[in-house]
Amino acid sequence: MVKTASSPTNTRRGTPGVDIFKLPGASYSGYFNSYKTGDKQLIRMPYASTLEFKLGLLYMEYHPHVVRFQRGDISPEFAHAHRHATPLSVSLPYRINYPFEGKSHEYWPDYIGILSDGGLLIAEAGLTKEKLKGQALAKADAARRVAQLKGGEYWIATEQHLSDRRFKNLLFLHRCRDAFGTFDEIAAALRADWPWGEERCVREIIEHWGSRWSDDEVEAAVWKIVGDAAAAGKLVVDLSEVLLDLDTPLNLLDPEAPPILPDPLPDSLEGMLAAEQSPSEELADDEEAEATVLSDDGLIPGPAYDPEELDKESRETFNRNRDAVMAVLSGQGVRQVAEANGMVHSALLYLIKRVNEYGQIALVPYGVYHRDPALRPAFQEKIRKLYKSRMRPTVRAVERDPELRALAEELTKLEGKLVKPPTYRQVWWFIRRIENERDIVEARSGLKHPPKPRMSPTSFVRSITAPGLICQTDEHDLDILVVTRDGTVVTHRVHGAVLICVKTAAILAAVLSLDSLKEEDYMRLIKQAIERKDKLVRLYECKNSWPCHGKPALVFHDRGNIFTSERAQQVLVERFHITTERAPAFCPQAKGTVEALFVWVMEEVTHRLPGTTKANPRDRGAYPSAQEAAKAGITLDVLEMYFIRAITDRYMLKWNDLRNQTPQNLWNDAVRQYGIPKWLGSQDDLKLMLMKAHNRKNPATGRYAIQDDRISFLGRWYVSPGVLNQLRGKEIDIYYDRNDISVIYLFLEGLHVGEAYCAEFMGQRVSLWEANAIRRASAPLKKAAEAESLANHQEILVKARSGKRHQYEESIRMERQRLLDLRDGEIHTDQVNATVRALRQHQHLQSQEESPAPVSGGFTFEEDEKDQPARPLAIRPRRKPNG
Repeated sequence: MVKTASSPTNTRRGTPGVDIFKLPGASYSGYFNSYKTGDKQLIRMPYASTLEFKLGLLYMEYHPHVVRFQRGDISPEFAHAHRHATPLSVSLPYRINYPFEGKSHEYWPDYIGILSDGGLLIAEAGLTKEKLKGQALAKADAARRVAQLKGGEYWIATEQHLSDRRFKNLLFLHRCRDAFGTFDEIAAALRADWPWGEERCVREIIEHWGSRWSDDEVEAAVWKIVGDAAAAGKLVVDLSEVLLDLDTPLNLLDPEAPPILPDPLPDSLEGMLAAEQSPSEELADDEEAEATVLSDDGLIPGPAYDPEELDKESRETFNRNRDAVMAVLSGQGVRQVAEANGMVHSALLYLIKRVNEYGQIALVPYGVYHRDPALRPAFQEKIRKLYKSRMRPTVRAVERDPELRALAEELTKLEGKLVKPPTYRQVWWFIRRIENERDIVEARSGLKHPPKPRMSPTSFVRSITAPGLICQTDEHDLDILVVTRDGTVVTHRVHGAVLICVKTAAILAAVLSLDSLKEEDYMRLIKQAIERKDKLVRLYECKNSWPCHGKPALVFHDRGNIFTSERAQQVLVERFHITTERAPAFCPQAKGTVEALFVWVMEEVTHRLPGTTKANPRDRGAYPSAQEAAKAGITLDVLEMYFIRAITDRYMLKWNDLRNQTPQNLWNDAVRQYGIPKWLGSQDDLKLMLMKAHNRKNPATGRYAIQDDRISFLGRWYVSPGVLNQLRGKEIDIYYDRNDISVIYLFLEGLHVGEAYCAEFMGQRVSLWEANAIRRASAPLKKAAEAESLANHQEILVKARSGKRHQYEESIRMERQRLLDLRDGEIHTDQVNATVRALRQHQHLQSQEESPAPVSGGFTFEEDEKDQPARPLAIRPRRKPNG
């Protein structure tokens, strides 16, 4: 069908782009802030893998010849929607055509940039095994030709070219390049006192200038100067070999001197491909075959074997075999050695082949011997599949499985001759051979997630240089109920989250929530990590200090909905320069530390407190969790106190086997050696990490309009004397903490102008969940009180409108009652009168409870009955009606 101009498909125009949080074929792992985007407002740079992060931040950001760079695989609409800088005047995505297998394809590079001489830079990052494939080589060849035509270069970076130590050092410097108020003053003094080419360490400079400025300001200024010098190529320190700390000698070059360049990246991996694909020469005769299996250094290949565990006869055979193989390795002929040791020539050749395949264990008699069960490949595959099933069957169960018999019948039909199923002995021999294979062991372990093998001979935790450089955040449920101050049980499960320094296992922050954690809770977690915790320690009366505070450089998280919103990226990446990344697979030690912490908290803290739920009713048995929680009266504030005290007084002092020290000592030692960047900006800026409220009644902007000297927020009135009056007629933004809604923070056009306080919670800390629970619990009581009050009010109105006759009778009744009360005072004593009045009041209350309506209307007043004179009762005679 031919589409006309009026066809609806022609009116739906647009540019097909990438998914919101995805690159071609891969998801965004995180963002880092770049100083080479050409725009101070747009500094966010996304990356999809750790190698891309290392290439962008490690190499291009700190290469003096790279002037500007950006992503090359995003569309302009995507860059505009997510505030990604595009300083290069090229069409995006940057397409490079290349042929492969007779077809034309398009290639989008990871990064493109401009060099100092104006040439085009094309950079790509990836694993070596991926970049050595045929299509990847075709992409690299096309990109290399395009870069040469543009007078530039093509760089390809793999895990073999990017130094991990250099990356950690530059990551440490990158988080220290934040400007602050007194930097220009301190930098001018340091430049005058620190000549070019002279070595100084940070600790020495702090001791010299610490009396004029604070130690934190001097330390931050020095590291910022060093970081800027490293980006310009003026730092005379080999970052690939030296770990930066407070005692590292630092030397800066003259600005007029040529910059120091890092190790160059290759533009091709063809040399590595040739080394991998070099064919082994095939030798024809026996002597050449012996040369291929024998070692050049005269040693038997493979691990050593201790023959002391063998019996005497087997030990003698082992020594004879070893002497024969060593004689062949020394250069003697195989036939001569075989005759000298009483061996057959072919047996010695077979022994040498087995030694080359298995090592020294092949010299042991029957050491690597196994009998081939002569099973068909189809039976072997079926037995392997059955043995790996979730039922974890025995050998007898596998041998009697009907699938083996069905397979034998199928093979009989295909081959036209009888094929018998394997016997028990054949199945037993085959399973014995494969039972130690890794996939078999994992399948029969019963674990839902088998542990991953080590991917590196070095420890990821031990490779981290400075404290707070890499942090890990995670959440967990705490099996305990909390109540409000009036005893109302909050039936939500408590959620907790912590931020842990991976190097020292110290906890930088911890938050609790009665709802599933949101992005704002994790931002509040980082806010707590940056702030000092002295007030928190004093408030909760902790026995030990909590010295862990500072700005983290890289935060690992394992949930896709954390730190992904536009506001979170603006606050964390663009304002505080904190990099966030989904936790990669190479750091299971960090993940295990967080999980172990929450397991310890549950076993040692929450499961031993009253009100614990212990996960399910079967575990807690007849334990009434709600009743015990109400009886204990543990509020969210009190639970947070216990949680913080468990961290400071127990966890931080607990011995860590992996790091061979307590987390508190590890943190203090690391800070003394490397330092930790502090937040030197305004404390009001940290309020931007709180939750931002959105007014549903104002969908256009989501702001709140000030029309009076008070403001309604979340169904409660907030006042701020002297602030709200000045904001009358304007729209403001509100930031608040879900753990304390007694105070809200007011922002006018992005500027913090003050706070407003809830008169209902004045002087108390009440969380959002506790306030809602109190409101839900008081709703039926409020309804009943309103109903009773309304009924009494209506009864009063009915009796007030009942006429003159009824009012006259009521006045006569009250006058008689007063006379009786006065007479009782004359006859009885005060004690008897008090007892009689109490009995009358008790009977009156009982009559009110039994009858649906009050016995009498009106109000009851108590009068002093002492010394009241008796007055005669004057009764006016009733008038007869006229007529």
